[in-house]
Order: sequence, then C-alpha cells, then structure tokens
Amino acid sequence: MAKKEIVTFLGPQFAFSVLEKHAYLYTGSLSIGTGETDLGETTTGNYYLVGSWQPVIFDNTTDDIIFHMYFNGQKVGSIMTTSTKDYSPYEEVNIIIPPHTAFKLTGENTGSGSKNVGSIVIGRIY
Repeated sequence: MAKKEIVTFLGPQFAFSVLEKHAYLYTGSLSIGTGETDLGETTTGNYYLVGSWQPVIFDNTTDDIIFHMYFNGQKVGSIMTTSTKDYSPYEEVNIIIPPHTAFKLTGENTGSGSKNVGSIVIGRIY
C-alpha cells in the first residue's frame, strides 16, 4: 500500500513553499500603486526550478500594470498588461531559476490609484 502524505495549503506565501520535487509561490491579492511594490521574495536553495510565472489582476481596469522579475537584484523580465476584466490571469511565462538565486517579484500601476494584483509561480525542482 502506497504511503499517503497529507499537505495543508497555508494560504498566500511570499516565499517558495517546497513539497518534495515541487515548489510554489502564491501571493494572493495585494494592493499596488504607482511605485514598485514587492509581491514575493525568496532565495532558492540547492536546486533549480523549472516552471511558470503567471501574473493576476483582481480588478477591472484600463490602467497599465507592469510586473517585474528580479534575479540577485537584477531585473530579468517584465510583463505589461493593458485593460483587463476582474480576476484575469495573464499569460504564463516559462521560467528557470538557478540555484542559490535571490528571486523577487514586484508590480506597479502606471495609471492612478491602487489596484489589486498577485502572482503565481509553480514549478518542479531539480
């Protein structure tokens, strides 16, 4: 008989949660304004992650929202969304994060006011 492992989802995480050979980061809904706001930050361990990054916008907006990804303090990728409807996931981006890398996601609104956004990163670790 196979051993079953029961896992409890802890809610939004601002760092990677590692479960056997998988890692994930779910930010939940966070309010961002016109300056860059941290959405998640962590450092990978003795593994690299092959997965995807998916920004999410929880508001109906015509503002341009920019999501940024940093490795070791250097911006390595950005996604800009234009108008969107409520609870719109954006395109998934394939990513590889090297071992021992400081990883950070940020978001900013180029329009006025604040918007609720989030990010999802899921992947397999090796």
